[in-house]
Amino acid sequence: MKVSIVSHSDSKGGAARAAYRLHKALIKNDIRSEMLVRVKQSNDDTVISSSKFKQSLARAFNYISTKIQLLQKTKSSILHSSNLFGSHVNNLISNSDSDIINLHWINAETLSIKQIGLIDKPIVMTLHDMWAFCGTEHLSIDGDLSNFKVGYDKLNNNSDYISGVYLNKYIWNMKKKYWKNKFSIVTPSNWLSTCVKESVLFRGWDVYTIPNALDTDLFKPINKRKAREFFKLSNDDVLIGFGAMGGASDPNKGFDLLIQTLNKLPKDKKYKCLIFGQDKVSIDIELPVKFIGHVNDDNILINFYNAIDIMVVPSRQENLPQTGTEAMSCGTPVVAFNTTGLVDVVEHKVTGYLAEPFNTDDLANGIEWCCLNSKQQMSGFCRNRAVALWSQDVIAEQYSDLYHNIINNNKN
Repeated sequence: MKVSIVSHSDSKGGAARAAYRLHKALIKNDIRSEMLVRVKQSNDDTVISSSKFKQSLARAFNYISTKIQLLQKTKSSILHSSNLFGSHVNNLISNSDSDIINLHWINAETLSIKQIGLIDKPIVMTLHDMWAFCGTEHLSIDGDLSNFKVGYDKLNNNSDYISGVYLNKYIWNMKKKYWKNKFSIVTPSNWLSTCVKESVLFRGWDVYTIPNALDTDLFKPINKRKAREFFKLSNDDVLIGFGAMGGASDPNKGFDLLIQTLNKLPKDKKYKCLIFGQDKVSIDIELPVKFIGHVNDDNILINFYNAIDIMVVPSRQENLPQTGTEAMSCGTPVVAFNTTGLVDVVEHKVTGYLAEPFNTDDLANGIEWCCLNSKQQMSGFCRNRAVALWSQDVIAEQYSDLYHNIINNNKN
């Protein structure tokens, strides 16, 4: 069996990192895997892209696509994608001798909606957000009247459309038109799997919940004192961690909720916050905050998770946050809201704390609760949970079983 993992990139963004980690987990477990990408950033020979010219052409089409997207006015700042043109990745798929195609985050004009529908091999689509069953939006309010549950013919309060060209409806209807042959859907969280099953577009399709793979032999506990020395931090402080790509500019990541929470912590304790994923921003906060910028090096991440005492993931909606699973694999408890895919990461008062959504008083309570309870025991529970649920061998086996079943069923 040979698998093609298809992604916009092999390292740019959380979804790309998740796809690449699955690719490496499959190879580690003796499964033939190649990764087909629009943007290659590694030197890995098993990751395949096209010529520089074709990559430049793809960037041009993506630029045009982003301009077209501006024709629709929305009340949301989240990412929207049309996938009207596609790229050279479609030819890579056509020329591949793989038995099965596993699509991951294929936006930024990696594949067009029509190209996906014309793939003549069994397809698994792994979702890292809600775009596949929505219109152009990558995240949607999860409510009874959400457009992905009732269709895009009627506007309601849950719609993010304001005016201009109603691209959400147009793109949703394109998916409905071209995706006639059912493919298998995988999501990393039970919450997102439920959304898929409730969607008009994928209702009745096969949906599986398989978490993102994580190299738990790499993300592991190391000496906390040395980890703090790496960032030139004191051993006396209680370090609270937060990380998200552009977290301050993405309302969904809950940076505003983090600031509110930190301002509610007792002032008599040596709390300090360590933040990665963004450059320094001006914030109204009393306790010390240190920004370490964008991080693409796993060694820096491992030191980060081992240096901190608690990882806070204050997102409003999450699939399966890798900042949470990575922290836990390093033995660091996670504090988050009791909502969406965060529930799959944290076992309440065992590996962290799940606060009432979106109560910042309770989130602050969760930070203090973790500080007051046995850190050593909780660290062990975190590590054991990560290895049992997200290690490469565990996830590779689940995907391998799924691939084999789909290939065999396709032959019958």
